[in-house]
Amino acid sequence: MNISITGAAGSLGRAITAALSARHTISPTDIRMAPGARMIVRADVLDIEAVEELCKGMDAVIHVARATWDDQLSDVENERHILETRLKGTYNVLKAASEAGVKRVVQVSDLCIFSGYGEDFIVSEDFLPLPDTSVYQQSVYLSEQIACEFAQQYPGMILTLRLGKLVDQDTLAADSPLEDIWLDYRDATRAVERAVMIDQFDGSSKWGLYNLTAGLPNERYSLLKISSGHFGLKPKFNFEDWRQEETS
Repeated sequence: MNISITGAAGSLGRAITAALSARHTISPTDIRMAPGARMIVRADVLDIEAVEELCKGMDAVIHVARATWDDQLSDVENERHILETRLKGTYNVLKAASEAGVKRVVQVSDLCIFSGYGEDFIVSEDFLPLPDTSVYQQSVYLSEQIACEFAQQYPGMILTLRLGKLVDQDTLAADSPLEDIWLDYRDATRAVERAVMIDQFDGSSKWGLYNLTAGLPNERYSLLKISSGHFGLKPKFNFEDWRQEETS
């Protein structure tokens, strides 16, 4: 498949590019280059013409691009940039992809939007998001609403993958406190590739919506939907080996 990736210079973007390159023709894009990364085409998701170009001839687009806090900018500038990148960037990608006839857009989202639920809740995809008032969580939540609206017009095109906190089990520090929202990068990349490939969604024929964490014991995010049905993916890295090493 021909696959374009936005935000390919980030840690997740680089991991996805490396994992999928052996089986697909990958076009990684970003507004910056990453040291040691493969050649990345410069493309700003806020530039609709650039986004239209990266969607041309693609079977799928993996939308990872997001803005992070920059200490050199003011609070207002940071908040504006984070919101614009998530909201306008997502709109541009979905608009360009739909017009170019792209079959699948994988929107990489974040489980942080359920932060408002207490620890006694087992959260599934059917739960109403309860983000806090931070610009980051609001940008994630609102970008999903954009995807939902596009899915009504282009059923089957968009799959939103809500990921947990990305970590590398092999390099975790010994004093890291175990978190139920952890997800190993390798499981994240497996899920993204699977999201590109499946031809039918679980639960909805219009918009694919899935949550993914490592599936730790007593965790608060249900993996029933993503681990069964059409998606059929179970995490390989549940940090059991890491826990045993740290307690031995």
